[in-house]
Amino acid sequence: MKRSDNLLSKAALVLSLAMALGIQLIAASGVPMMRSADSTEALRGGVVAISGDNLSKANVSEIYLTNGRDDVKMEIVEQAATLVKVRVSKDVAYGRYSLMILTSTEPPMFIEQPVRLSVVEKLTPKPVEPEHPAPAHPEAPPTR
Repeated sequence: MKRSDNLLSKAALVLSLAMALGIQLIAASGVPMMRSADSTEALRGGVVAISGDNLSKANVSEIYLTNGRDDVKMEIVEQAATLVKVRVSKDVAYGRYSLMILTSTEPPMFIEQPVRLSVVEKLTPKPVEPEHPAPAHPEAPPTR
């Protein structure tokens, strides 16, 4: 291995560790971070539960749907440090959105989150799983 390749490998490792550590520092510093939603789809007027870190009223004052052009405020139904439930506006256009928060800090900041939500007219049905799945290999009849 050449010396330059070795240095690049070390630099990549240091950068990876710094990024992982940075994510942990963000969570520890009080910066709100949404991690996932209980559904990727929602109906107009529907409620969605979002989990993450630092989502309490002390950190998050408002939550929006954004498509990069239009921002639509959502009603906060329930709010705690690691979970927030929001109601989708009945007036929002159907489409795929990112979630965005307005911080409670001074000065307030809008922060787009890595969680996506599609507002749909009808929810996509989930596949039905059989109650008793068939065995992978049916037993062979006994031989005499």
